[in-house]
Amino acid sequence: MRRLLTAFMFTWVALIYGCSKDGADKPSPYASIEPKAGAPAADFLYRDIDEAPFRLSDQRGKAVVLYFWRMKCKECKEELPGLEAFYRAYKARGLVVVAVGADTMHSAPIEDVRAFIAKNGLTFVNIRDSEGYVSEAFSVLRAPTVFVIDKKGNIARIKEGATDWASPENAAFVESLLK
Repeated sequence: MRRLLTAFMFTWVALIYGCSKDGADKPSPYASIEPKAGAPAADFLYRDIDEAPFRLSDQRGKAVVLYFWRMKCKECKEELPGLEAFYRAYKARGLVVVAVGADTMHSAPIEDVRAFIAKNGLTFVNIRDSEGYVSEAFSVLRAPTVFVIDKKGNIARIKEGATDWASPENAAFVESLLK
């Protein structure tokens, strides 16, 4: 009992002194950085669903659309074919599209995701972010969320919610990035 009480007191003292003001003004190196337009995009190296490696920083010199989605997201599944058409229209000019699927094996088995991709003829890069690392790096909390990254690797635009990929505004914006 005496040892238990001593251990408890030692822990209590360590907690009190460990939480002192010293160092409280220093930011944590692990603090989440909220991505914003104009800021550099977080780099990542991930394998796509076919096990080919994909590194975002290897895409410098190209405009990149990072599209975060989920199989349970009706909006996402409805607009992915439009994103494919958009990609086909601009890929020869240097547009890269990366779909980042935030599903786990429990929310959408990989076979279901592969079947959806094949059925819709999606040819752009598809990454399965089942552990949430890429989503966390970009602070994505909902699907769909889109990050458009310029040729220098900086975030040019962030959009949450559905996007009309056939709109003249999206075409003009991507055209400006591909110059």
